[in-house]
Amino acid sequence: MILASIALGLLLASSGVPVAPSSLALRSEAAQDAKPDDCKKCENMGRVSCPEHTRAECDLELEFGLLYCSVLVDCPACGGTGLVVCPDCKSESATTSLADRRAQLAARKLALKPFDDTMGRPLRKAESPHFVLVWEVDRLKVNKKHLLAHELLHVYLKRLERLFGDYCATLGVSDQEFESKFDVFVWQFPDDQLEGSQKFCGQGGQGPIKLMGRKPRFSVLGTKAYFQDDEHLHRNVVHSVTHLILSAQQPSEWIGNLKGGWADEGLAHWFEEKYWGICDNYCYQEQDANVDFKGGKFKLALRKMVSSDDTPPISEVLQHNTDTLTLPMHAASFGYVDYLIYRDSAKFNQLLKKLREHVISREALQQVYALSPLEMETQWKAWILSTYPTR
Repeated sequence: MILASIALGLLLASSGVPVAPSSLALRSEAAQDAKPDDCKKCENMGRVSCPEHTRAECDLELEFGLLYCSVLVDCPACGGTGLVVCPDCKSESATTSLADRRAQLAARKLALKPFDDTMGRPLRKAESPHFVLVWEVDRLKVNKKHLLAHELLHVYLKRLERLFGDYCATLGVSDQEFESKFDVFVWQFPDDQLEGSQKFCGQGGQGPIKLMGRKPRFSVLGTKAYFQDDEHLHRNVVHSVTHLILSAQQPSEWIGNLKGGWADEGLAHWFEEKYWGICDNYCYQEQDANVDFKGGKFKLALRKMVSSDDTPPISEVLQHNTDTLTLPMHAASFGYVDYLIYRDSAKFNQLLKKLREHVISREALQQVYALSPLEMETQWKAWILSTYPTR
């Protein structure tokens, strides 16, 4: 386990990402500084949880890969580390490690201060290797348990990192293909969403707002006015942030405005279906939470549509931007992406790159998969009939 922790740390460091010392690393250092059974209070770890906070809150700050969390950072005792030097053994190595960590947190606090300055007040936020998350929702029920803001901040930051990891693993993408981190804002009050989306994304609105491209951002009002529960909010975040990741990947470009809506929406739906088996977010009308197509069961709907020869023609689907796709086209777009990933996910990544380079879909399909749209549609329909469920 220690070797795995060190290996992950080296990997993040090699990508230029500052890495916080993990609890395992601190344990290892403390062990070198103390003899077995020297200190009963800290079990020779050299540090203990900060007495100013609950143990659960302190443990959140020990999550590996966490670069910054604002919730405890102003604590005079621990400086946001969630730890203090053991008062009994006063480990020198733990003292040094915690001082280094406090300095790292102070530096990240300063680097992220522009977020606070923009809104004119301190924001609740955390940072990981690929995301900065501003989380202003105070309470939310997750898996039948009511969680408060601090834990929710960490839960959603880990969910975002999972999505990024799955995106990269699915398409064979590396960190080096992204210029900057993704900024995600989840607000509790409508006025904050209106102001925050305007200031951070350049467009105000109470519905979800995305800023695509090299420096991607997403702002959303995370309340029951738009999302009935955590699952629906989480699914919208996954759908929307997939758009951001795709648009930010070099060469950065939003293909949803280049008649690449099928791939743009299709991939966002693909991750919804991967995690939940449901697709219920539609970017052309995101502010309307009541939009629905076949209960979001796209695979079942597509199987029936293909069987009855009722799918929208691929020649038409490939001509649409993201915001003009019809609901049946959304389902078909998901199916195209699902099929092309099934055939060869690395090639699908190549196709997406060509779309971002302004190659039209018809030509990109031919260049990467050696398929015309008609050949693609014929093979896709046969695959749907042989693999998608009937009930």
